[in-house]
Amino acid sequence: MLIRQGFQYVLRLKPRKQALLRRWIGCRRFVFNEALAHQKSELAEGRRRPGYAALCARLPALKQNHPWLCEPPAQALQQALKDLCTAWERTYSSCFGAPRFKKRGEGDTLRLPQDCRYDGTVGVVHLPKFGAVRLRHSREALGELKNVTLRQERGRWLASLQTERELDVALPNATSAVGLDFGATTTIMPSVGDPIVLPLKLGRYERRMKRLQQSLSRKKKGSRNRVKTRQRVAACHARIAAIRRDFLHQRTTQLVRNHGLIAIEDLAVKHMSVSAAGTLDKPGKNVKAKSGLNRAILRNAWSMTRQMLEYKCTWRGLMLVAVAPAYTSQRCSACGHVALENRKAQLFKCTLCGHAEHADRNAAKNILAAAHAMLSANKEAQPGGCPACTAGYAETHACEGAWHPPLRSRPHSAAQGMSVGIPLAGTISELSPSGNLHP
Repeated sequence: MLIRQGFQYVLRLKPRKQALLRRWIGCRRFVFNEALAHQKSELAEGRRRPGYAALCARLPALKQNHPWLCEPPAQALQQALKDLCTAWERTYSSCFGAPRFKKRGEGDTLRLPQDCRYDGTVGVVHLPKFGAVRLRHSREALGELKNVTLRQERGRWLASLQTERELDVALPNATSAVGLDFGATTTIMPSVGDPIVLPLKLGRYERRMKRLQQSLSRKKKGSRNRVKTRQRVAACHARIAAIRRDFLHQRTTQLVRNHGLIAIEDLAVKHMSVSAAGTLDKPGKNVKAKSGLNRAILRNAWSMTRQMLEYKCTWRGLMLVAVAPAYTSQRCSACGHVALENRKAQLFKCTLCGHAEHADRNAAKNILAAAHAMLSANKEAQPGGCPACTAGYAETHACEGAWHPPLRSRPHSAAQGMSVGIPLAGTISELSPSGNLHP
């Protein structure tokens, strides 16, 4: 199986080199904005929007008018034009709007797809027109180097090395099965074993975030103190995200190592975390309680956990089944009785047979039972989620017979009445989850 994986490192740069990278990113931003302005002017005149080839043909004349554009590698400027054309294509295939002009400090990246060399023995990457750069080499990048993306984050320069390699998918060693229930109080509740809860130190940073946000609201707009406080808020946000991401990576890796079948719910997280504020004419109800629930859902990162499980199961040859979430929290795992009165808060007690246990544990057992029922039915169309593969390059293949959403529409979940193929990960040999970028 051919996969592409990203490895992220911090660069060891001197101030002179950092200033050079900032100039290169400024050149890339200028080319992007100039090309977007040219496309909009052509559309305003009633002509067709210039494509990637036409925009690249304008680069030599643009460099003559602005000689400082010759400083960065030509491929970096060409990648800016390619990103612009990709942004236009996404306006017709997704819910994103038309591309907008870039401004300094927002999404400043630089991608170099050619003439880059990586030396894993000493932890050095060689960039065109830049030379050798030392990395904070935490681990060696596996595979053949395809491109390098540079960006600045919290005062540090990061390099994301995307590699390509052939991965042999072997049969999993473990044969046990587990059902996972994503909760608001408990991050992940497995059907067997200890619950998975986010680390306690995350709460310390969240309390610090609250104090910083209160301090930011008292700062005068446009002042230097407000800028410094906003930077501290951004640093705290990044720290919380890093802790959560590292924790979920460790726990999902443990899950795929110890099990051969993993069952999850096909949750529409975007719809579940919509605000209940309503409008001025029709204000919502229980807005404060709903905002607290939304905060808990987003804090536990259900979508990120599912994405990690998808590509890790694919790489290890495991089966990942996404079942319909309907009535999983109201059904008794012992007798199968479904009633709204069965669950009260975090305690589940069946009104028919008297079975009592943690509500999330009961739901996890129901999820696993639903996955076994889907596999035993062995039909072409079963309720469930999308195939367990990660969207990325054009080489990505989905399971045969799976349902794919039409253009400009969001794929519906099984709870909304859609029928899709059984979402099994690692059972299709040509499945290639490319484009993953996980450190």
